[in-house]
Amino acid sequence: MGPPRKKTSTRDVLGCVAIVALVVMVIALSAALAVCRASPPAKPKFKVGDPCQPYSPPIGSGGPYTQAAVAADAGRCSEIGRDILKNGGSVVDSAIATLLCIGLFNAHSMGIGGGFFMTVYNKENNAAEVINARETAPARASENMFESASSKTGGLAIAVPGEIRGYWEAHKRHGKLPWSDLFQPVIQIAEEGFCIGNAMAIAITETKDNITNPDNHMCDIFCDENKNILGERQIMKRPQLAKTLRAIADGNADTFYTGDMAKNLVKDIQDAGGIITEQDLLDYRVNVTDPLKISIVGGLTVLSPPPPASGAVLSLILHILEGYGLDDSSVDGSDNQTLTYHRMVEAFKFAYAKRTELGDPNFLDIEQLVRNMTSPDYAESLRLKIDDSMTHNYTYYGPSYAMSPGGGTSHLSILGPNGDAVAVTSTINQYFGSTVRSPSTGIIMNDEMDDFSSPNKTNFYGVHPSPANYIKPGKRPLSSVTPCIVLDSNNDVRLVVGASGGSKITTATAYVAMQHLWLGLDNIKYAVEKPRLHHQLLPQQIDVESRRPFIPKAVLEGLRQKGHDVEEADSAIVQAVARIGSSITAHCDSLKGGFPSGYD
Repeated sequence: MGPPRKKTSTRDVLGCVAIVALVVMVIALSAALAVCRASPPAKPKFKVGDPCQPYSPPIGSGGPYTQAAVAADAGRCSEIGRDILKNGGSVVDSAIATLLCIGLFNAHSMGIGGGFFMTVYNKENNAAEVINARETAPARASENMFESASSKTGGLAIAVPGEIRGYWEAHKRHGKLPWSDLFQPVIQIAEEGFCIGNAMAIAITETKDNITNPDNHMCDIFCDENKNILGERQIMKRPQLAKTLRAIADGNADTFYTGDMAKNLVKDIQDAGGIITEQDLLDYRVNVTDPLKISIVGGLTVLSPPPPASGAVLSLILHILEGYGLDDSSVDGSDNQTLTYHRMVEAFKFAYAKRTELGDPNFLDIEQLVRNMTSPDYAESLRLKIDDSMTHNYTYYGPSYAMSPGGGTSHLSILGPNGDAVAVTSTINQYFGSTVRSPSTGIIMNDEMDDFSSPNKTNFYGVHPSPANYIKPGKRPLSSVTPCIVLDSNNDVRLVVGASGGSKITTATAYVAMQHLWLGLDNIKYAVEKPRLHHQLLPQQIDVESRRPFIPKAVLEGLRQKGHDVEEADSAIVQAVARIGSSITAHCDSLKGGFPSGYD
């Protein structure tokens, strides 16, 4: 027999149980800690109408940077564009993602229910092109369609949108990142919500009657659950638009222009009184052209879009004024300023007189006109007509017709780390376009038909509207936009600039470019923020900015003594990126509240 077994005590059993329990607790605790480390904290969920703080510029916004910069009129969107560049995207990738974002934060200015002009520069090949995704008149459109109807609001005001087809064309030609990647940031923002800034809050207030009209389906997104209109520093969301963007991201431009989305969009437009058909969407085409290209003093080359954009108007202004040999001494003292700004205003007036003859080159023979407007010799002939002592009645400048006033937009300037650049101006025209929102897609539709001229609608001065800009099916209306890229003598980008603000776009772009390139404001921030003058021939007045007073007042008095009437008016909004040597700076016009972003 072996030795007797030791009897197990109750204490031993309890000890073993305690040890096992402790081990189990340690394992469970470790697992819980691992889960906590792996799972990010839940994001706060905002409700529509919740209070919020708008995005504000970080320290150092504006540069100087050494690699790249993005200047959009919504700061969060500048950051998204910057991130696309840092992740290996092209300047066009960055532009698409940024524009999609601006369509949320500044939905009153642009969106995928509109169209754009994009000037693209490729440094490696020293090549440039303009992508024209301007909206077109529907097939059923006619010259007299607005004889007794509104061209500003409602379904009839909607032209065939080109924005998404333009993005797709630009991405095919210049994109690097996957198409769907460009949509993800804005889809997330649209779903989770974003803070309404001052610029859109002002637009909401000014269009509140149209927003609360149930036929427009705008209150679905601009009102809270109690139908109170949203305002500044409140959360809004765009869930239906997010679904639309996700579908386009998963597909391509055909997702928008064909199939169920196109069918539903057309039904929404027609229910609002519009005449766009599925065939109109199917037939829409983007135009890709060479830019207008002029040489100006200092070995600089200016690239801008041809008609129906206003690059020819910009070119004529610059050519007229470069003949005066402008430099910082030209604005030294109030007497010199008065003379320089008088000459500038007179150049604006001559250029805008010629603008009345421009239109869509697919429908007009304006080749010789554009050749004249980009010619230094023609500019000199006009400069000789400028009288330094006085201004003249509008007829002196030779306008052929009156021009349509145009509306608000959004401009974006980008300079990439490889030296490529994009200047793009996008629009739905007036605040919130036609104020018609497609309920099936969540898209706010343009009112671009208002940019055409209509027969028998003379202006206050009895000047007849321009036949060059009359409505025809498939035609693009004349536009003031001038997304511009300036190259130095080494073909490196020197300046990327453009503006929003209707008929003030072209003069604002020229004004900022001249302040920076000729008049001594090397810091692009000061060039953009410099109080501006504008003249578009009719009405016969110089517009000064009501929100950015012009100083010194002695200059305005000097201009009055030369016969100018001076009035306060709204402003254009400029975004610019400048490069001097290896230093890149950027600035977004403070009047709209955006800020730039870049990196070293």
